[in-house]
Amino acid sequence: MILGTIDKQTEEHFTVTDTNGNLISSLDGTSFTSYVYNPDGTEVSLSVNGSVINLGNGNYKYRFTPNQTGTWYVVLIHPLYFPWGKADDIQVYQGDISDIYSNVIKTLGLVHRNIYIDETSYDDNGNMISARVRIYDKASNVGTNTGVIETYLITSDGTECGKFNYWTQVVM
Repeated sequence: MILGTIDKQTEEHFTVTDTNGNLISSLDGTSFTSYVYNPDGTEVSLSVNGSVINLGNGNYKYRFTPNQTGTWYVVLIHPLYFPWGKADDIQVYQGDISDIYSNVIKTLGLVHRNIYIDETSYDDNGNMISARVRIYDKASNVGTNTGVIETYLITSDGTECGKFNYWTQVVM
């Protein structure tokens, strides 16, 4: 299943071969017929601006822009090589999956995975009252300037040894 984002171009890649398995790379995108069904099951091929693009070496892609979330269904037909059609589902989400991935990585850092604390300041009671916290993409980058996902400033007020009234952590 392919993943897509609402109102952004989504691509389905496929190959074309003859009956002997030889890749066919000479087809024009207009030689294909496409049928696109939205999550309601309605055929919407003309309204999603779809097109087939020849990538070379028997590889092609169908590109279209889904306009609602849910599972879309795409069927591509070539009259000679696959008159029965090639089909796939495309799951379309409201937001980009890479945004979700980025947030998960940040969350892992905030629960002390690949984290580095430096630039510390202390009050007269020995309480840390500020520091820089950086989270990293992988353990081998921790403590360097490479692979920094996010940098935070933490601050607190020291009231007496080992105590504080507040703690803040904000993106720098």
